[in-house]
Amino acid sequence: MLIQPRLMRDDEREATLELVMRAFDEAVRPGYTDEGAEEFARSARSFLLESLANHVTHVAEASGQIVGMVDMRDGSHICLFFVDSSRRAQGVGRALLDAAIASACATTPGLRAITVNAAPSAVAAYQRLGFVAVESEQERHGIRYVPMSKPLEAST
Repeated sequence: MLIQPRLMRDDEREATLELVMRAFDEAVRPGYTDEGAEEFARSARSFLLESLANHVTHVAEASGQIVGMVDMRDGSHICLFFVDSSRRAQGVGRALLDAAIASACATTPGLRAITVNAAPSAVAAYQRLGFVAVESEQERHGIRYVPMSKPLEAST
C-alpha cells in the first residue's frame, strides 16, 4: 500500500503525539533515564501541540490512523521522526523523510544538509536513510543522542 506523506493538520496533533509517545516507549525509552524520558515527553508535547512557527510536521496516514511522522525545526533539523511498529520496513519512514526534505529545500534554497540528534537505538535506521554520525554519543538532560547529518545534493 502506497502511503503519501502530507502536512499535519491541526486536528491531528493529539493523534500524532500519541503515535510519538507509543513509538518512543517501545523503541527508545528503555535506553533513557527517567529525567530523559520526562524531557523527551515535554519537548514532544511542545513541538506538536503548541503550533511552533519554526516547526513543520509531515504525517503518513493509513486507514484513518497516523502511522508515521517527522517534525523538522528551522527547515533543516529533525526533532521527531517515528513510524508505528506495524509499518516499519515498508517505506513509510523514507517517504516521510523525502517529503520533509522536499519541503525544506523548497523553503530554504541552497540547503546543504539535514541534521538529527538520533537516539542510539535509531542510528542504524538513520544510516540506512543516508545519515552519517558527525560526533560521538552525547547526553543532555538525560537524553542520549548521536549527532548525525545527511548531505544533500547541491541544487541549481
